[in-house]
Amino acid sequence: MLDFNPTWLAHCTEIKDLAKSLFQKSTIHLDSAALLLITDGQTTLSINGHSEHIVFGHLIALESGAVIQLTNTNRLDFSGYLINFVLYDTEMKSTCNWSINTTNGYYIQRVPETAIADIHISLAKNTDHLHITIKQFILYSLLKELQQERPTDEYTLEQRIEHTVIYMQKKYNQMMTRDELAAITGYSPWYYSRKFIELYDKTPIAYLISYRIFRAQEMLLTTDDLTQNIAKKVGFGDVQYFSRQFKRIVGRPPKQFKKTVGEYRVCFLSPAHAEIAIALGIVPNCVTVTSSLTPAYQKILFHEVGTTILEMPQYVIQQDIIVQQQPDLIIGVDLTEETKQHFQTIAPVITGLPYDLNSLIRYFGELFNKEHEATQIIHELTTHVNVLKNKIQHHIAKDATVLYLRVEELGYRSVGESSSDSAILLYQELGLQMPEVLRANENSFNICSLQQLVAANPTYLFIEKRIMDYYTADLSLATLQKSEQWANLDAVKNKRVYYVDTGLWINNCSVFGKRKIIQQIEQSILDSVCPKTQ
Repeated sequence: MLDFNPTWLAHCTEIKDLAKSLFQKSTIHLDSAALLLITDGQTTLSINGHSEHIVFGHLIALESGAVIQLTNTNRLDFSGYLINFVLYDTEMKSTCNWSINTTNGYYIQRVPETAIADIHISLAKNTDHLHITIKQFILYSLLKELQQERPTDEYTLEQRIEHTVIYMQKKYNQMMTRDELAAITGYSPWYYSRKFIELYDKTPIAYLISYRIFRAQEMLLTTDDLTQNIAKKVGFGDVQYFSRQFKRIVGRPPKQFKKTVGEYRVCFLSPAHAEIAIALGIVPNCVTVTSSLTPAYQKILFHEVGTTILEMPQYVIQQDIIVQQQPDLIIGVDLTEETKQHFQTIAPVITGLPYDLNSLIRYFGELFNKEHEATQIIHELTTHVNVLKNKIQHHIAKDATVLYLRVEELGYRSVGESSSDSAILLYQELGLQMPEVLRANENSFNICSLQQLVAANPTYLFIEKRIMDYYTADLSLATLQKSEQWANLDAVKNKRVYYVDTGLWINNCSVFGKRKIIQQIEQSILDSVCPKTQ
């Protein structure tokens, strides 16, 4: 998987802020081997032309010549580091190339939270002025995480049969027989079938049919394609046979399934999405949440409608817990390819949803055949926003500025005007003005120094202390509040500083959450009026 010779020495040449580098230049061409470490948030990158959804804790090993591109420019809420290094062969007394023996030229694995915490401490200072010993410590700590046991040439029975499952998943729309699958394992068809049933509780062909039906369900829900076309696309030559198998597995024929999808057991991987479903009159079977980021109102809401709450660590999807719920449909925003492939073996999976709230409401309105309800919800939210906008315009100065500042463990970020639904609410819908000096990338959470904060000198300041399961921003916030720069801010002097919750403002500006945020903005700004200029 990864070539690394005991006679090689690795030398770290540079450690750069990954998000900052990609914001400045959306495409990075590597001229040396490198590691990418994601330390917060999530995003989608194109690596050597392959789209990869990466999240907190992902470590990506890359060969020299690799190309990294920022493809998801809607919500750039992530941070991480690009660690460049060269290898030196002590026997040959020359530099050498690092080879990653994968088809796409890179390798991804998850790093333990403890390792990330150690690296966070090491990177407490500016990456531009790190001592070489710190750089080497970080590099070797991460390389150590990559040193896994290499698979042997001899596969176990379970691995051989798993290879046929992967084969079916990749070529499910093609014709295949039991004999063809058995040949992949090297076992006889009879022995292969018996062992497959022991492992998967169904025959290989029954497994393949179920997998095809799950993919057909996805197409029915996300496209306007005709049933006969979908049948062919998922590997059924006979439409009538497809319809019989669909009804046997799903319980209803294809057209009826599409009209009644809201009656099935739907698992939401986002509580904000589950909120929308509830507002539309659909009761989710279950929803995954991170306890530290779940507002109190939301827990009450889910309990009242009877939705099962599945608590999970931040940025971690515990697949087995979701499988136990036996969902008929799984709905998520962005999933890693590995997670998506696992879920697609048990149910249809819908991902790649819109990001902004109104588009999401319309999307779910169409999905659950609740278009009228969706239109009504959007109208009600728009009315709430317009009422508050009118009040604000009559109470604050035209030149008043508002800054939404995130406090993180190692610094501060200004929240761009379009980088989250709460930011869109503040700056676009309510028409509040961000300080001119901080208008950088409107879709991202931009690094903000104390000097930039002083230059911005906002009239109103909303502070979000970043909540993470694995580290705290308490010290960073305390340092900010004790600084001379803080004391000289107009917002501080005039007591116009408001503290907001990550779980509500970033993760749950949804149908009910947005109403809560509107109330907080109204109470904050209108209770501390900035006199209008004469």
